[in-house]
Amino acid sequence: MMPVNMSVIGAGYWGKKVIREILNVSRTTGRVNLCSVIDNSPSMLEQCLREFGPLDYRLSYQGLLSDSTTSAVHICSPNSTHFEVASNFLRSKKHVLVEKPLALRSREAEELVRLAAAKRRVLAVGHVHRFNNGLNELRRIVQSGILGDIYYLRLQWTGYLPPQKDRDVITDLGPHPFDICNNILGTWPTKISCRARGYRGGACDEVAFITAEHIDGVNANIELSWLDSEKHRDVTVVGSDAVARLDCLDQKLVLQRSEKTETISTVPSNTLQEEIIHFVRCVENNSASEPYSNLSDGGIGAGVVRLLEASKRSMLEERTVQVRPSASEELVAGEPAQIGFRKFPS
Repeated sequence: MMPVNMSVIGAGYWGKKVIREILNVSRTTGRVNLCSVIDNSPSMLEQCLREFGPLDYRLSYQGLLSDSTTSAVHICSPNSTHFEVASNFLRSKKHVLVEKPLALRSREAEELVRLAAAKRRVLAVGHVHRFNNGLNELRRIVQSGILGDIYYLRLQWTGYLPPQKDRDVITDLGPHPFDICNNILGTWPTKISCRARGYRGGACDEVAFITAEHIDGVNANIELSWLDSEKHRDVTVVGSDAVARLDCLDQKLVLQRSEKTETISTVPSNTLQEEIIHFVRCVENNSASEPYSNLSDGGIGAGVVRLLEASKRSMLEERTVQVRPSASEELVAGEPAQIGFRKFPS
């Protein structure tokens, strides 16, 4: 099988990590080829040249839209550009993996989902913890009933950042906890309550406390912070029989029962590498008109964007708000394999 020709759009901090992983996957599997790197900053491209060596570096992605040799893109550009860049590539019949959040507005996210279906192309979102072995083991434990009745979840997503311009903590840190809750529980919340604040003189919110209420009575309490000097990516699930605690960074899972505490053995995964390999498989199967299950598809990304919107509305209106359902939510949220395979002709 010929390798999937992929370009990376945006060569900042995360874009460089993506470039590195695509090159690694290319060397180890031969299933993907990094054909170009695009960034509108010449200095960023110079840094890439020094780190990665000679590649096709470009200041604009416009030429790729009509380039038949490029079949897929990984979009790592600023959040505010995701919709414009992704929609342009989908209209040009390219497969798209876009970093979280899928878009800044739910109507834009839903338009990307519509475009991907109309153009019969793969749309995936960078909810990288879908490929976290520790989180997948936590999900298995929750669904096995070992914890008993689930009472609530607590997620702590913190780490110090200097004052930010044109960014807010809900948009930047919120997508992962919301997606993780959906992945564990298999449902979207129906109500959101959010309080947020900026402390260092800027206009953006730097700390947020969110309560997400699910229809079965399970609440998720989420703390987001750019002020805490300790970096946390922690998920706790409290049940009637036991408590499970996961550090998503080292993928260490601990199960606490009344009589004992045990560490659940997991082999940590390279989440970004696994995400890229999974996207490549989806593209291969799509092109071969074979059935496939996209574990991080556009519908999941759009669901997360709706929760970000609801959080900001709750914050501004200082009240609990109902989450607006999407047209596709009669499908089982967070369970793409249950929804059914997408079978598209090439």
